[in-house]
Amino acid sequence: MLVDGNGQRFINEEVYPGLYCHAAVHHRPGPVWVIVDEKGIEDVPESELWGMQPMHAAETIEELAVDCGLPADALADTVRRYNAGAESGEDPAFGKNANWLRPLEPPFGAYPTGAGGPDNFNGLPLKAQGFTLGGLHTDLDSRVLDRAGEPIPGLFAAGRCTHGLHGEGYISGTSLGDGSFFGRRAGRGAAARP
Repeated sequence: MLVDGNGQRFINEEVYPGLYCHAAVHHRPGPVWVIVDEKGIEDVPESELWGMQPMHAAETIEELAVDCGLPADALADTVRRYNAGAESGEDPAFGKNANWLRPLEPPFGAYPTGAGGPDNFNGLPLKAQGFTLGGLHTDLDSRVLDRAGEPIPGLFAAGRCTHGLHGEGYISGTSLGDGSFFGRRAGRGAAARP
């Protein structure tokens, strides 16, 4: 389950990672946490855990909330509502597929996503994990535009770091064309600079 800085779910967790990241960065208060239970961790093959353990673990969801800096009452209510839906095989809040829906049971754990959370995790620097849909605004020559819509001298960009062809939408694989076409234009523009 994904929760924001208010301890509330904000999206169907099955969505494409770019959609979750976009919602987290643009529309939700940080930090964003992945809330799991022991069964959830045990169900993941060891080779896919990459040695990662939750940053916080607790016997109650209220204790976990305190460890994560989240409002305990809000997170407890979120888990209660999530579990009530899961017990009946549905997710009335976001329509999560019943195949991926089950009540969360203690003990609980939390993984930070890097969106407004701690600076490091498992000894490594923690940056936002994922990507947003859209980014820098560019013109047809791949020049990055400032807030007034004017090109910033010497700054070019292409691919998924730009608002590009898709804006706030995305279809996997199409960034290859976007990146190569506008990357070539960016390269030509940069090479032409004195």
